[in-house]
Amino acid sequence: MKQIVFALVIISLLSSMAFAQEISFGKPAIQTVKIEIDEKGNAHVTHIVEKSSSSQQLELISSNFTNLSVRDEKGGSAEYAETGGDKASLLILPSKNKVLVEYDLENVVTEKNGFWKWDYRYVASTSFFLPNSTDTVFVNSNPILLREVDGIRCHGCQVKLEYGMKSLEQTQKITWEGKIFDVIISTNGKISKVKLDQANKMLSLDVMEKDQYVTLVIPKELLWNPYEVFLNDKKIPTHEFYQTEDMVWLNFKTNSTGKVDIVGVSVVPEFPFAAVLVLGAAMIIAAKLSGKLSLH
Repeated sequence: MKQIVFALVIISLLSSMAFAQEISFGKPAIQTVKIEIDEKGNAHVTHIVEKSSSSQQLELISSNFTNLSVRDEKGGSAEYAETGGDKASLLILPSKNKVLVEYDLENVVTEKNGFWKWDYRYVASTSFFLPNSTDTVFVNSNPILLREVDGIRCHGCQVKLEYGMKSLEQTQKITWEGKIFDVIISTNGKISKVKLDQANKMLSLDVMEKDQYVTLVIPKELLWNPYEVFLNDKKIPTHEFYQTEDMVWLNFKTNSTGKVDIVGVSVVPEFPFAAVLVLGAAMIIAAKLSGKLSLH
C-alpha cells in the first residue's frame, strides 16, 4: 500500500513540473518602441514585437495605461494574456507576424514654466517623436536641434528627456553703429536683456533662476565663435551644437543665478564677417600654393 501511495506522489510531482513548463511566462520580448508625445504631455506608445515561435514576455512602460490594443502587423488579431505582478506586462503567444502593442499614457511628461521633463527608463531601443512646436530637445542635458530630424532614438534606454516649446523663444535686438542684429533666445527661466560689450568681444546677460537652460542663436557677424561662457566669472560647460554659414546655436545650463558673459574671438565691426570669409579663403589658397612650391 505504501508503494502505491509513493508512486502516486511521484506522478503528481511530475505532472506539476510539466504543467509549470506549459505556463512558463516566456522569454523577454524582442522589440523596439515608438513613443509619440503631444503638446499636453500625453504619450502614445507602440511596442513592435518581433515574430516568434515561442511566447514572449512584454513589460509595459507604466501600469497607468489606457486604450490597450494588441494586433499583428497585418491588422489581424494576436493572442496574448495579461500577467500579474508588480509591473504591468503581457504574455505574447507565438506569432508568425510582428505584434503591435499600443496604449496611451496620460500626463507622463511633466511641465514647469513651459519646460517639459520625463525621466525615461526602459530596456528596449526607443524612438521619441515630440510635438511639432518643439525646436530643441535635451537628452541627459545634451541639446539636439530637431530642425533636420523627425525624432530621436536611444538604445538602452535610460534618459532624462527635457524640452521646451517654441513659445519660450524670444528675439532681442542689438544695435551697433546703425546696424541691427537679432539674437534668438530660448530659456526655461527669466533673463535680462542681452548687452554687447564691443571692447571686450562679449555678450552679457543676467539669469534669474537656478538650473536654467539658455540657448542663444548668435549671428557670427555680431560675435564670432568659438565661445567661452562665464557665470559670475567662473567658466561653465557649453555646447555649440549647430551652426550655419552665418549663425551659431549655443547652449549652456546655469547652476545658480548671476551674470553670464559670452566671449567670442572677434566682434563687430572689429573684424567684419565678410573680411573673415575672404581671409579664410586667402589662407587656404596660400597654403595650397605653399604646398605646390615645396614640391620643386
